[in-house]
Amino acid sequence: MSDKFEKERIILEKERVLTYSKLSCPLGCRYCFVGDLNIEQQKDAVYLSEKQTELLFQLPSEIKLIMLGCDTEFLQDKKSALEILGRLIKTGRDISIITKLSLPPEFIKNLSEINRKLNKNGNFLIFSISLTCLESAKIWEPKVPAPAKRIETLRSAHESGIKTLLALRPLLPTISDSELESVIKLTEGISCGFYSGPLYLKNLDEDPIRDIKDLIIEKVEPDWMPKGNSFYKVEKAGQMENLKNVIEKYNKKLFDGVAEAVKYLKENEKY
Repeated sequence: MSDKFEKERIILEKERVLTYSKLSCPLGCRYCFVGDLNIEQQKDAVYLSEKQTELLFQLPSEIKLIMLGCDTEFLQDKKSALEILGRLIKTGRDISIITKLSLPPEFIKNLSEINRKLNKNGNFLIFSISLTCLESAKIWEPKVPAPAKRIETLRSAHESGIKTLLALRPLLPTISDSELESVIKLTEGISCGFYSGPLYLKNLDEDPIRDIKDLIIEKVEPDWMPKGNSFYKVEKAGQMENLKNVIEKYNKKLFDGVAEAVKYLKENEKY
């Protein structure tokens, strides 16, 4: 069954579905792997084709979560993003979006209204802000709004009643333990939890990681990417465990990903 979905760049993975668009991302982060995917990026592509939208209404029953824009910045065209979200309310699934952008109050209000409509069906919108670092943001994310602006967007979404998460993904091996804790300290009160994951690189020649010791490097083909994409998974020994310990210090949870977070949040309404 998954073949017809994958043909249209829709990846079924356990209880979630990931959509790939070929839509170029304008942010140019140094750790971004999108330009190295074996699906040609097209500047005139759309977030979701009509065929993709049709297939999202034909998902197997075990798929509970739709993750949008996995190869781009989903909110770069806010009008189109809202139109897509509005159409997908009736799928009967939870919907996940992630952004690195700073968003105006009026747009957050629109997202809150979509979340309210999803709630009527027993679903919700899960909103993640990507924040990988603070001091080194200009090195890794030169075109992305400053961390402080992203934190303010996270706060605005959280205060509007949307379920929010902070994505420390990728977990950069260059980030210090103290910087990691600063990220958690600044966001633990305005997010329902955190999730992270390794750095994926096509080549191991990124200047920022050259002098980092204790790196664990493995060539893999991630399940959540279209087939045929091999990358180097780069991790710093002990870093993920340290992140988990810091998050627990603030009485928060580190999830494997959004799907696990959604399941937990549904079982623990106080969050």
